[in-house]
Amino acid sequence: MNETLTATNPQGKLGVAFGSYGWSGEAPIMIAEKMRELGMTVIDPVLRILHTPTDKDLQECKRLGVDIAEKMKQRSKKAASEKQ
Repeated sequence: MNETLTATNPQGKLGVAFGSYGWSGEAPIMIAEKMRELGMTVIDPVLRILHTPTDKDLQECKRLGVDIAEKMKQRSKKAASEKQ
């Protein structure tokens, strides 16, 4: 994963880390840290869901999706205004 992420030239790009787990749940945190090290803007919170997601967990996932869309929309508007 490390080499693949580095090869994509991720600096300045948006990123998000999430996952479900049954043991320690550290992978999403480690992924978010790596994305930050590579200069990515990581959208928080890093979602870690134990086993099967509950309704509350699914709501958090939906909220994160909305946050991603909003951040992308803001970046798109900023890029468009910079071109003018």
